[in-house]
Amino acid sequence: MAVKNFFIHYWKSIIFTCCILYLSFAPPSTFKGVPTFENEDKLVHLFLYFALTCILIFDFRQHAGQKHKKEFSFISVCILLPIILGGAVEILQPMYFAPRTAEWFDWFSDTAGVLFGWYVINLITRKISKRNRV
Repeated sequence: MAVKNFFIHYWKSIIFTCCILYLSFAPPSTFKGVPTFENEDKLVHLFLYFALTCILIFDFRQHAGQKHKKEFSFISVCILLPIILGGAVEILQPMYFAPRTAEWFDWFSDTAGVLFGWYVINLITRKISKRNRV
């Protein structure tokens, strides 16, 4: 029953994570013809992990409530999990998904996206809290 509840509560996060994994492991030929600019993949990494973090925080808070936001479980799920996911993807790409290569600047962009997502959600939460107090 707990597994079923997990999928029910976190379905948005799971689907978005699967999309990230597909984009990370798909052959580069899948993206031929997509207009690019120098280092655009870093921006894509930043955006994807920003969005994943926002979705994880939304799902976590909706399921666990605001009282858990500073606990270890919140940090583990919403901050550490996406950072570890980004690092694991970079390690697995050259090992199992050639011609994909590991680029540590991609992982840095993932981490920056996670931290930026957490920061933005905190700003929004504070503004909403201040507005509700008035």
